[in-house]
Amino acid sequence: MRTSELVNLAYFFLFASLALMWALPPRSRIKAVWIGGAGVGLTVVASAAAQWLMPYAANVLRDWLPVLLMPLAYWQSGCFFQNANPQLQAAFEDSERRILKSLRVDLAHLGHTWVGGLLELAYVFCYPVVPLGLTALYLSGFRNAADYYWTVVLLSAYPCYVLLPFIQLLPPRLVDGTDVSTNRSLYLRRFNLWLVRRVTHEANTFPSGHVAASAAIALVLLRLTPPVGIVFAFIAVGIAAGCIVGRYHYIIDVVAAFVLAAMVFGIVG
Repeated sequence: MRTSELVNLAYFFLFASLALMWALPPRSRIKAVWIGGAGVGLTVVASAAAQWLMPYAANVLRDWLPVLLMPLAYWQSGCFFQNANPQLQAAFEDSERRILKSLRVDLAHLGHTWVGGLLELAYVFCYPVVPLGLTALYLSGFRNAADYYWTVVLLSAYPCYVLLPFIQLLPPRLVDGTDVSTNRSLYLRRFNLWLVRRVTHEANTFPSGHVAASAAIALVLLRLTPPVGIVFAFIAVGIAAGCIVGRYHYIIDVVAAFVLAAMVFGIVG
């Protein structure tokens, strides 16, 4: 079994077990357990795919299955979100104000400029960046490094989800009432908010899972194929800046995500 498959097995099993012990509404508990069962089942079936598929097809299935499992892992963690912790929420909001004051940055003004529109566009890439990274790996001739790719990406993203039951926060856009009128790029902003409301649980993850995953992808590709890695590094920075300017995440979420991805990358090697 691949290392990345063991990571998925551990994550889905532990979160399903935690759901049975955590004080959750019945519907959330059932959802978390079912997602955990699906994640474990799909991982086990894929790892044994060579027994019923041609070797190449089995390897491709194992390479691409985590593209589906990552959103499942995200939604499983979202089952644990109940209400924002008032003390933590106040601490994060205070840190945001202090950092912005020290940097002398007016995010509201920045959002009205062409830069704000460009960063809204960059933020769109937080959804396809994971499969795009794997596609780049294939096209660059490093398909045999898929397990390494996923090990670094999953170990960077999953801790962000693991902390959600313990660090329950609302994202800044929901706290300060940021809406479509605060950005010059009206249609891009509306599109991003439409996506956020339909494909996310709208709780704040600390660190940012999107930033951690995109940074991990950039680091892996920089090691294996530097020219492609540079492109993904720009994407990762754009996603991070979009998170901040669009008020999808706190600055501390983004900084912590970069630190986490760098640590995982250094440890996995």
